[in-house]
Amino acid sequence: MEIRALDPRTAPDADLRTIHRIEAACSPEQPFRSEELSLAFYRVWSDGERRWWLAGDAGAAALMTSPPSFNYVQVLVRPDARRRGIGTALLAAVVAAARAQGIPSFFAHHFDEAGAAFAVHAGAVDDQRDVRSEVRLREVDLPEPRLGDGWRLLTWTGAAPDELVESYARARAAIDDAPTPGGMAMTPIDIAWVRRMEETAVARGRVSRVTVAVDPAGVVASFTDLRLSPPPSPVSTTDDTATIPEARGLGLAYAVKVESLRRLRHERPDVEVVRTVNAEQNVAMRAVNTKAGFVPTVIETTTVLTL
Repeated sequence: MEIRALDPRTAPDADLRTIHRIEAACSPEQPFRSEELSLAFYRVWSDGERRWWLAGDAGAAALMTSPPSFNYVQVLVRPDARRRGIGTALLAAVVAAARAQGIPSFFAHHFDEAGAAFAVHAGAVDDQRDVRSEVRLREVDLPEPRLGDGWRLLTWTGAAPDELVESYARARAAIDDAPTPGGMAMTPIDIAWVRRMEETAVARGRVSRVTVAVDPAGVVASFTDLRLSPPPSPVSTTDDTATIPEARGLGLAYAVKVESLRRLRHERPDVEVVRTVNAEQNVAMRAVNTKAGFVPTVIETTTVLTL
């Protein structure tokens, strides 16, 4: 089968819709995102480069790179088209492109026996595991969060307020100590990074909805960021949640998470499910999610291929 390389920024909509259908057929999470949102994801991103390959309507692969060393790959073959060598051919195209770019290694995910066997056959080595979880907003108890004297919770949509963006960027950068596969690293988070991320959400037709805990001095110490599509849209996703090191242990992550979900449930009745993902060894954040009502749905294994 012919493998075609695509630049997602200029590829025809028809090719990207084919990728969407393949992704949806392979995803363990249902319902999958809308076709319109998929096209926006494929065409618009903040940092690095993205390339796709398409094998007819049976399979697709992507190479996503972000400096300095965050390299992620997807190899997807529709369940009814497997065991025909399509995944092997797609992976060969990705590996050739990665080597041409001087990429020393990349990571991917598998979540079932077939994916695990494919990773072993490719020579990849399993690394951390990631837990995907979801909370059903109409079924969960969300008590009003309480903070210490002088603390306050604040929610905004879109761009962070100018007076908070510096400390908000620092709070976002606190996620840098979360586990990453193969020791890979992403672009350092600063104010410019935050503004690019916000612009990307707008370009994708998404709403960035941020809830923060602000200390008595007016500094953002903890945050959670939800991404929403215009209504009606039953599924929302958590982008990131983190607390600065010196404010951990105060219950801030739980407070911002619950406040965010409470507000979302009240203001967006069309949203039924919120999804998130955490490294399995990130015990602290997984405990926060469990307390907030999230239930694990899928465990993915990160696998690293060294070239």
